[in-house]
Amino acid sequence: MKAKKIVTLLVAAALTCGVVGSTTSVYAADVTLKLAHADAEGTIFDQGAVAFQEKLQELSGGTMNVELYRNGTLGSLSEVAEGIQMGTVDVAPIVTTTLANFASELNAFDMPYLIDDYDMAYEVLDGEVGQKFADSLQGSALKVEGWWAMGFRNTTASKEINGVDDFKGLKIRTQSSDIQMAIFNALGASPTAISFSELYTALQQNTVDGQENPYVNILQSNVFEVNKYLIETEHVFQVAAFLVSPSTYDGLTDEQKGWVDEAAAYATEVERAACENDNETAKETLINDKGMTLIELDKDELKEATKSVYDQFPDYADTVAEIQSYAK
Repeated sequence: MKAKKIVTLLVAAALTCGVVGSTTSVYAADVTLKLAHADAEGTIFDQGAVAFQEKLQELSGGTMNVELYRNGTLGSLSEVAEGIQMGTVDVAPIVTTTLANFASELNAFDMPYLIDDYDMAYEVLDGEVGQKFADSLQGSALKVEGWWAMGFRNTTASKEINGVDDFKGLKIRTQSSDIQMAIFNALGASPTAISFSELYTALQQNTVDGQENPYVNILQSNVFEVNKYLIETEHVFQVAAFLVSPSTYDGLTDEQKGWVDEAAAYATEVERAACENDNETAKETLINDKGMTLIELDKDELKEATKSVYDQFPDYADTVAEIQSYAK
């Protein structure tokens, strides 16, 4: 009885504080989710994250809150993925290049010229193939709430590249992906895996001659200051999974799960629209405002030069065939 009386008094005191002295509620949300991503405020992923935060608060009437942790403050992508598995991170968008460590078939997305355009990408991700990938990740304690995109990866260089032959001997920075490195080997370049945080310095010091990234990353990381040429290769379409920790999700009520699902679906729409719009805007800015020279290469020539990459990774042949079946 004594313990019950103390609790009653504490509740009464809290109610009094909520009414007197402030027009803002002092009550914490019933559930607060940690959402982590590696990018800065206002970037594509951040726009999706904010959309999720705002929609979830709206749907739940403020009983569910989302704390945003930007700029990799909760660790590397691999560390955040492990946090999702353990429940120490609740929500995060993570690119498939990283998630392939947990479901190897996701490596198929790194194959050259696999995705023709945004429409094809979304049909693949929202269809049976996307569900298959989601099931694989679920088995690794990573729940997919939606598939996000960073867009097509393009190349920059300190020298002109007007055709496949011009790649020969160039040192190109890539992600830590055997397939992406194989793409540039097939083009005759010398690929080098360097962390994104060290990229600018590597270009500035001529450790590498060029790099590859979506237009938004090229702009945001000031690559235009150290590379003059923007080569529209569009060799890989970068995909990411919007993940929720299964342990977090399973601890929610059915109503709360429904709110999370709806907020995630909304955030996915916002993120995809931002991806298309921001990449196109970034491309125009790089050319018109930052002084980069755009070079459009013959895609058929690039496809022919890189088709040997498919033979080097036969384990993904079935998955590749499933994805290619969506081509128009």
